[in-house]
Amino acid sequence: MRLYTTLGILAAGMTLAACNESLVPDYNVPTGFRHDVTALQNEMTGAFNETRVNIVFFHEAMEGFARTSAYFTSSEDRFVTELTGELPLDVDNFGALVWNEEYQAIKDADSIIAVLPTLTNAGAAIPTANIKALQGSMETWKAVNYMYVLLAHDTAGIAINNVGGPISGNLAPIVCARDAWRAIIAMLDTAQADFTVAGPTTVMGVPGSQFSALQIPPGFNAIGNTAGGWMNFVLALRGRSRIELAYAVANGPGGTRPTPSSAGGPDINQLDSAIADITASNLYSPTLDAGEAVNFNDKGVFHAFSSAANDISNPIFGIAAADYALEGAAQQIDTLNDQRFLAKFAQAPALPTNVLGVASSYVMVNNIGLSTPIPIIRNLELQFLLARAYLGIGSYAKAASIVDNVRTVVGGLPSALPLATTDYVHVRDFLMKEMIPSLMGDNTGDQIAADRDYGLLLQDLTTWGTSDHHTSQENIPQPERTARNNNFAPVCQ
Repeated sequence: MRLYTTLGILAAGMTLAACNESLVPDYNVPTGFRHDVTALQNEMTGAFNETRVNIVFFHEAMEGFARTSAYFTSSEDRFVTELTGELPLDVDNFGALVWNEEYQAIKDADSIIAVLPTLTNAGAAIPTANIKALQGSMETWKAVNYMYVLLAHDTAGIAINNVGGPISGNLAPIVCARDAWRAIIAMLDTAQADFTVAGPTTVMGVPGSQFSALQIPPGFNAIGNTAGGWMNFVLALRGRSRIELAYAVANGPGGTRPTPSSAGGPDINQLDSAIADITASNLYSPTLDAGEAVNFNDKGVFHAFSSAANDISNPIFGIAAADYALEGAAQQIDTLNDQRFLAKFAQAPALPTNVLGVASSYVMVNNIGLSTPIPIIRNLELQFLLARAYLGIGSYAKAASIVDNVRTVVGGLPSALPLATTDYVHVRDFLMKEMIPSLMGDNTGDQIAADRDYGLLLQDLTTWGTSDHHTSQENIPQPERTARNNNFAPVCQ
């Protein structure tokens, strides 16, 4: 797949991280650059770095779509007006924020996966277990990046080869959400198989070389650099993917769509499998503590940042003082007592002077700095994913109990179980309401994904009243449309 750079003019303090082909080798001609054991650390670090460069744009898009927060910079209103539905979303700038860097990371991972079996260490073969462990880590990272692109684009589809095959010199088809989630799950299945062959204690690295152990980003400490540790990451990611696939089936061709008053027909087998995956991952724990209100205190996998020279600092920190909770979200939160909300938001000195009438008086300035990590997946998110799976299979009391446990232990609020009755609509609404203070600002996209899955877009995305465009997903970038002669409609097999 050729990657086409999407350019745009964005606000001061934020620049669009376009793909600069002059900075990378020609991945379609792999013999044109060095591939050996001594280069593996740099190559794998590069794959990890590509994703974190662009995470601020995923944050702004997904929080805006969910109507939880927005970036009220006086120099560029479109961070609010387009991402929260006042104006139509374009196809070049704000409508194409999550694409280039993620696909670059995917291409990096593909290149590493392809070359590993060809490498030797001082002329000796590299043990199969180590090759499998390294390949599994990159297959997992591919899946993470495809997830970001798919969560941002949903029914618009994403460019992906069959079952997530390597990107080639040809344009990949635009695949519908249902089939894209299936491909992501297949990638995670492949990673699981690789880690199983490697064995749980195998270290990612090449024994007897200067690359004896992969130096993982600090935010990956919970899983470390062994195949067994990364298996837990795979299980958590696959659990989430299965839930999205279950609802993509319901909302796809021939499915029974959920509505504001009905559960629809999500794929029960996928939901059962999601429960099994999540509960098997050691990133999940049914025991919670109050400290998890601060996301980086939680157990999980995180993008790491620092203020050190030649490293990347937390990109959200630079916009936090102008990243206001939207009034519609704040009205659903106990802003005085909910510890989940107070861990992230504080009273602002003043309301923004642009795009009046939709911002609350709270900005996202608590527990964030230049070195603050950003969650990829963490235990508190897994609580809601597990509750969503139980909700989908009709175990309403179980789903409500999980959500109430988060509310009381982490939020520090009284139990709401007497109010969260055991019918679908009440438990779903309870889950959706408690998800807002728990996960807003975490950059996971769970809130808007659930709104789409449950058929709540017309009901929940109403910031601008009857004129609201109900914007909930990005568009396929214009250069990708042009390259396909404007034949970019997603295809389901």
